[in-house]
Amino acid sequence: MGRPPGRINSCIRWCFLLLSMATAASSLPLEIDALLRFKDQVQQDPSHSLASWESSSSSPCNWIGIECDSAARVQSISLPNSNLAGPLSFSFWLAHLSFLHTLDLSGNHFTGNLSTILPRTCTALQVLNLSGNYFFGGLPATLLSGCGGIRSLNLSNNALSGDIPSNFLSGCDYLLTLDLSGNKFTGGLSGVSISFCPSLLHFHLARNLIGGTLPPTLLSNCSLLSLDFSSNKISGAVPDGFFATCGALISVDLSSNALFGPLPSSLQSCTNMTSLNLTANQFSSQVPDFLSKLTTIEKLHISKNHLVGSLPDNVISNLCRTLVNLDVAGNNLSGPLPTSFVSCTKLQVLTLANNKLNGDLPNAVLSGLQAMEVLRLEFNAFTGFVDATLMNCSKLRILDLSANFLSGSIPEEMCPPFNGYVLEQLLLANNQISGTIPSSLMNCLHLKILDLSFNKLTGSIPSQLSYLPTLERLSLWYNQLSGGIPKELGNLTMLQSLNLNNNLLTGQVPAELSQCSDLEWVNLNNNLLTGTIPAELGHLQKLTLLQLGNNTLTGNIPPQLANCSQLLWVDFNTNLLTGSIPATLGRHSTMSLRNPVLYGNQLVYVRNSMSSCKGFGMGIMLDYTGITQEALATTPFMSACEGRGIKPIIYVGGSLYDNPENRTIQYLDLSFNQLSGSIPEEMGSWLSLISLALSHNQLTGKLPLSFSNLHALGVMDISYNHLEGSLSVLSECTLLVAIDVSNNLFSGEIPRGQLSTNPVQSFAHNPGLCGPPLGPCGAAGATPPASSCSGGSSSCQSKEERFNILSMANSIVLAVLVALLCMSAFLVWMGLTVKSKNKKKEQALLSSLNQSSSNGGSSSWNLSGEREPLSINVATFERPLRKLTFSQLIEATNGFSKESMVGTGGFGEVYRAELRDGTVVAIKKLIQFSYQGDREFTAEMETLGKIKHRNLVPLLGYCKVGEERLLVYEYMQGGSLEEVLHGGKEGRERVTWDIRKQIAKGAARGLAFLHHNCIPHIIHRDMKSSNVLLDRDWEARVSDFGMARLISALDTHLSVSTLAGTPGYVPPEYYQSFRCTTKGDIYSFGVILLELVTGQRPTHKEEFGDNNLVGWVKQHVGSNSCLDVLDPVLRGTGVEYEMMHYLKIACDCLDELPSRRPSMLRVVAMLKELAFDDQNSTSGYQHSS
Repeated sequence: MGRPPGRINSCIRWCFLLLSMATAASSLPLEIDALLRFKDQVQQDPSHSLASWESSSSSPCNWIGIECDSAARVQSISLPNSNLAGPLSFSFWLAHLSFLHTLDLSGNHFTGNLSTILPRTCTALQVLNLSGNYFFGGLPATLLSGCGGIRSLNLSNNALSGDIPSNFLSGCDYLLTLDLSGNKFTGGLSGVSISFCPSLLHFHLARNLIGGTLPPTLLSNCSLLSLDFSSNKISGAVPDGFFATCGALISVDLSSNALFGPLPSSLQSCTNMTSLNLTANQFSSQVPDFLSKLTTIEKLHISKNHLVGSLPDNVISNLCRTLVNLDVAGNNLSGPLPTSFVSCTKLQVLTLANNKLNGDLPNAVLSGLQAMEVLRLEFNAFTGFVDATLMNCSKLRILDLSANFLSGSIPEEMCPPFNGYVLEQLLLANNQISGTIPSSLMNCLHLKILDLSFNKLTGSIPSQLSYLPTLERLSLWYNQLSGGIPKELGNLTMLQSLNLNNNLLTGQVPAELSQCSDLEWVNLNNNLLTGTIPAELGHLQKLTLLQLGNNTLTGNIPPQLANCSQLLWVDFNTNLLTGSIPATLGRHSTMSLRNPVLYGNQLVYVRNSMSSCKGFGMGIMLDYTGITQEALATTPFMSACEGRGIKPIIYVGGSLYDNPENRTIQYLDLSFNQLSGSIPEEMGSWLSLISLALSHNQLTGKLPLSFSNLHALGVMDISYNHLEGSLSVLSECTLLVAIDVSNNLFSGEIPRGQLSTNPVQSFAHNPGLCGPPLGPCGAAGATPPASSCSGGSSSCQSKEERFNILSMANSIVLAVLVALLCMSAFLVWMGLTVKSKNKKKEQALLSSLNQSSSNGGSSSWNLSGEREPLSINVATFERPLRKLTFSQLIEATNGFSKESMVGTGGFGEVYRAELRDGTVVAIKKLIQFSYQGDREFTAEMETLGKIKHRNLVPLLGYCKVGEERLLVYEYMQGGSLEEVLHGGKEGRERVTWDIRKQIAKGAARGLAFLHHNCIPHIIHRDMKSSNVLLDRDWEARVSDFGMARLISALDTHLSVSTLAGTPGYVPPEYYQSFRCTTKGDIYSFGVILLELVTGQRPTHKEEFGDNNLVGWVKQHVGSNSCLDVLDPVLRGTGVEYEMMHYLKIACDCLDELPSRRPSMLRVVAMLKELAFDDQNSTSGYQHSS
């Protein structure tokens, strides 16, 4: 009789359990060992997340971040956002966790090359999340196939780079989520297809550098729910039918790319779509009807494209049933606002700004949108008036109707009491609104920004505005407001900016404003204010801009303003201020790196060039937010001074020079006052000072010797005072763009250099000044008057004496004439003889030119049209070279032989020439043009010849012979930076770090001079290491400046792209627009800094592959392995810490956004102000593993 089945099953279960326990017990030591290996790689654990991970533990299941299955096997490691750091190598420990299905190390600081540190197989792994770390390297092609069971792969926000392998998505049958966003992947998507991933639901590649076009087969066999390719460089049209098989798609984001053509019609297949973002592309078409088929859409963003036409009524009507957020700003849409918006009952955000929409503002339609929270209609052409019914939208937080043509008044019922409105921003600037400011605005208790500027408002400022407890910005400038500034505004303790300029305000500046402890910007310019400047303003620790100009203020400048530790900008021009300049006004002890006013608003500085328009000082800073350029042009400070030097310069958040190392004032305008006394010596310690205006005062004494420290000073006007002494202290202010010292008592020679390039008017009416541009020093004075002779005076000569003198004079003249005739005959004979000899010499020299050309020494010569080319003189700017001729250039270069050639470049060949007197010069033979303009060439040469700076290679002369153009430069014995840095390791070792610093600073000074001191400013366009020449003392001289402009002026057939620079140095924006700017030069200078720091060439196939030096360095910076990019020749010499700072400046110059790159003035200042301790700490920089 057999054993009962139940007993058998029980035995089997016990055997299985015992076997499992035995297996688990045997695997525990391996798993503990693997986890402890992982812990050993963690170098930083400030939160003690791994404190419980001890080798003495019998089981890891109770360790923080560890989860086990029922058999006590590790199945999950989850340590997100634990501040863990260190270089990881997964292959040492992950392979021993054979039952691990979840690994989440997101939001830490781990590093490592992902292409080498992952194991080849991880069959059990289902979730891998390494996002938010610093992993670098390429994407392993076999990652998904080796981990065939993986369902979610998140590698976002790291520093991964290279192309996405075309076979990467093969073998991903179970993959649901793939997120590679926020890396540095390049290349295109050709060959990539999700057809191998039939289960893929989420595919995210946002914020990379992926280019090319969208492959038509990319989304074949599509089961996606979300697709995000935003913020890349994908271009071209979206292929027909691209989304045709993606009916399940819920969210699509292709924003911030370069896609063009019509909006993709295949989107109509995505009938479940809730979010579509196509912002910031180049789509051009009318708003298509097929959008009406997206009946489930909630968020539709198609702003910043080139859409035209009107907003179709039927599209809006169909979308309104579900639409929550609509943004079509920044297109070219026109026509009225569709009345169908009235049915958008769920609409919360409506942004139609920056279009050409017109017609009356449909208050009745808009007031019915009960769910509306944000309504932005600024920068359109709406007419009509603002109706109080808009406040029926009780959830409205932001209402922006700026820059339209609205008229009428602001209704008193705008904010009725006891209605619980949540309005935070009311922006009605730049319209035609009149009447008074309603006091009922006090009922909008949540109001943070109130901007009513640039209208026609009258009356007084309601004191009731002081009841707005959260108000941060009050902008009422350019109206016709009168009366006093309510002292109650001092109750606005959260106020950050107060702009009341250009009104008719009277009375005193309220001392109560000192109670607004967050106040950063006060602009009361151009009013009728009287009284003194309150000393209490010195309590405003965050005050950054203080503008009280063009009023009738009296008294002294309060020295307490020195306590405003953030003060950058002081404008007190055109008042009646007396007394002396406070010595401590511009020096501060602390300064924050960021300032909300500078970084949060759009500012405009309207410069009054050399005070050509009275009442505006050196210029004015305005809040440009919500104001059109056309409106700004109608203001008195623009139109009244038209053609007399006022130039608008837009500052978009944070463009003001902000250097915490110096912490001093940058802009000081005290012109047109009655100040007396001397300029304080302490002003020379205000190292950040850029603009200084002290003109039209009663200042006396000499310029402080400390002014030689003001290396950032760019503009200075101290005219119309009683200042005396020498200007020699200004010789060190190498960045001065404009200076006016006229109408003073200065004496002595004007310092040579950039000061002497200013116009005569800048130095006029200083009786003791001399030197260029004035007359030479030591010149004889006025000629004394001739002596008179009375008829009977004994001192007068008799007629007989005068006759004898005349006879003698006639004899002498006759003898001279005879001698001249003889000499002329002799010279004619000699000339015929010499001409015959010269003819033979000319034939020999021309023969040497042709011989040199055939031997590869030079390109061919075209001397057609010149009968005697060798006798042509070289136009020179230096006296020692006055007699130089073309024949002497041929002799000095041995017929422009190959042996004399020292370099060649995009603009021509360069030869070394030794003249008869031993002088060595460099001759540049320019490339030949398809069109020649003699006047343009001469004009450019005369301009370039006047540019003198110690860090520029001076142009000594030029010569045009037939169709050839030759330039004569001073010869640089040290060669080019490219030669010494990349000519081999031996040459590089000679270039010590001190020499490299000297070269960097010199090149920066030269480029800054071109950008800021030359009028018009000169853009180099081809800044590179071969154009940085070195003299015998390693002083850097920038060469080839002005060449691109010269060639583009002379040759209309040259493509602009050929003038935009050299590969490796060209900024990314040039590939799109070919519009050269100073910011492009700054990018190229950043590459030169990288060459100095790394010792590497900008492009090097073996070192960087398809990448370049910039990408290679940024990759290392992103992976916290900065030390690895430093030149090995300099490592270990104790200069690494200083090199890191230079690397930081280089990266600032190489920012992809031109607006974020510093100016060359800023770069010069940063390089000069770098000061380092003897300790060469490298804290914060790690080697890569």
